[in-house]
Amino acid sequence: MHIFKLPDLGEGLPDAEIVEWFIKPGDVVAADQLMVSMETAKAIVEIPCPESATVVKLYGQSGDIIHTGDPLVEFSEEGAVLPTKADRKSQPEPVKASTSVVGELHTSEGKLKETAQSVSGSSIGVKATPAVRALAHRYNIDLSIVTPSGAHSTITAADVERVVKIFADVGELVPLKGVRRSMAKAMTQAHVEVVPVTIHDDANITAWFAQGDITVRLVRAMALACEAEPSLNAWYDSHAIGRRIIKPMHLGLAVDTQDGLFVPVIRDAQSYTPQELRDKINTLKELVSQRKIAADDLRGNTITLSNFGSMVGKYANPIVIPPTVAILGTGSLFQQLAYVKKGDHQSGIVEHTLLPLSLTFDHRSITGGEAARFLAVLMTDLALDS
Repeated sequence: MHIFKLPDLGEGLPDAEIVEWFIKPGDVVAADQLMVSMETAKAIVEIPCPESATVVKLYGQSGDIIHTGDPLVEFSEEGAVLPTKADRKSQPEPVKASTSVVGELHTSEGKLKETAQSVSGSSIGVKATPAVRALAHRYNIDLSIVTPSGAHSTITAADVERVVKIFADVGELVPLKGVRRSMAKAMTQAHVEVVPVTIHDDANITAWFAQGDITVRLVRAMALACEAEPSLNAWYDSHAIGRRIIKPMHLGLAVDTQDGLFVPVIRDAQSYTPQELRDKINTLKELVSQRKIAADDLRGNTITLSNFGSMVGKYANPIVIPPTVAILGTGSLFQQLAYVKKGDHQSGIVEHTLLPLSLTFDHRSITGGEAARFLAVLMTDLALDS
């Protein structure tokens, strides 16, 4: 028998989720025949069969997470005797490589679904007897989340059983998968690493908004602001405590979908004409909606734009995802009356259309002055009539 293990699908990714199998045990497959589609880092990768052989066993089902280097498919060697249908039925089911543990537990209270262990799995400093620890392990309860009621802050069996009942009441834990899992990891990294500061202001876009393309104008304004303050178009290396200031603006454009948040990248965004930029944005959004966007189009951005205001909200605190150091968020348009003096003897009340801006930057790499000057250049360009 020969076992095919999940290869590294790009840049040292630790795992991937099975989206769909195109083969099954007993199939005779040919080399390069489509075998399985896997989702990793927000992209779906199709893996072909590595050889011409007979499929003996699949290690996982749709939705399972397989770690890089773990078994994925077992093939028969040339001349090997294949297991019969009865043999395959008698074999145990493949062990799932999911981060959750699925099954049933029998307790005095009835049957409970097992829950996934916490990300940390930490119980350092927790006081509990070996029997209580074994009980917690049986129910997959992280002792660090259990409130002790015993003497000297010791966790008792009753404490563990109380948590088991609570989890039974609130329902089964549903592990995040696919795009949402990738997003959760990215946000955790951002929370641990980045020192975020957000500046809010309103850009006056009265002169052009009625006929203009807001996203396209924002990209142009961001390109000018990056030219004036290059430090915001950069990557920060927390290990080396240094930054790489990047000349071309590779813009990450946040796109919301039912599956989660995607950030396709427009490379050299500063070089596009307005029409070319609009066409590029439309193409990327369509690829995202069809889940056909290439992995290379989802990485390498140097700064990010999030138009959350297309749904709701004026201001936000957008999250900077390492290694980038800045993200601009735009809120919902609103109108405001303003007193304008037109000359020595002329004045009046006019209505302005304002675009709320929220600029978050990593204060490890960028000073407040640099961020403020970036935003000032951006707002000045947005106020122009053409």
